[in-house]
Amino acid sequence: MSAFPTRRLAGAVALSCLATLSATTTASPVPTVADQPILVIGASYANGSLPFDDSLQAPFGGLAVNFGSYLGEGDALVRQGMLVINEAQAGATSFDRDLCMGDGCLDVGWQGYATQLTKALARVTVRNPANPTEVLAVNARYAYFSLVNDCLHSGAAGVPQGQSAPCSEAEIDAFVDRVIDVAVDAMDAGLVPVFSRYPDGDDVDLSIQAAMTGLTWYADQAQWDHIADVYESRIEDELPDAILVDAWHGMNTLPDGLHPTPKSVNKAAKRIRQAIEEHEACQ
Repeated sequence: MSAFPTRRLAGAVALSCLATLSATTTASPVPTVADQPILVIGASYANGSLPFDDSLQAPFGGLAVNFGSYLGEGDALVRQGMLVINEAQAGATSFDRDLCMGDGCLDVGWQGYATQLTKALARVTVRNPANPTEVLAVNARYAYFSLVNDCLHSGAAGVPQGQSAPCSEAEIDAFVDRVIDVAVDAMDAGLVPVFSRYPDGDDVDLSIQAAMTGLTWYADQAQWDHIADVYESRIEDELPDAILVDAWHGMNTLPDGLHPTPKSVNKAAKRIRQAIEEHEACQ
């Protein structure tokens, strides 16, 4: 990638409905939201555990972020009084992929956004016992799309790392296309998609991750900010009925330079819940 424009300033908490709310509006907790689970999909910001398959094989041996001393958004949302169906997987991208090393890929890996949403929806779908293909109801109203690894490093490309390179404009757009397609699937099921903005590039230090993991390449700050700008602007333009939360404003990270501290995760979860409550107040 070449030089990119400066990252946007922190934007509004959410999209179409919230644009009509006063900045001083305070919504009360909505019991119907608290009584129904929020579906959570994404990667390590949402769930710090790598996935095991049916043979108990897992990328990197199933190691958890910070050896388990970590709070993901799914658990933080529970602390906010929400019920959660969390299908996120540490290390995931928007698409299903295998673990790929420098010169080849292994038969173990991650499930992407579409697969995660399919699993999450299955947990909350009420079907007609007489006709299991008939959906009677979905016991959820919101699906939270946490950030994924697409275009951030060579391990996220889904090909041997020696064949990968930082994402082109077309590859960034393809990644966002996949995210938007899954969000549309969620909306078709009657759910409101909820997204977080990326942390600002100067709040993370991917050089630490590069030294720790030995991956072939990581996005630099300009690339990170450009990916964030494309992702956020397209969601705002193409999913006006979604909620976009500036959940990671002022984020602090663990010593690994990438993953948020528990305090930052708790702040993010609180902002997500508040944005949902404000959206409910508009209905």
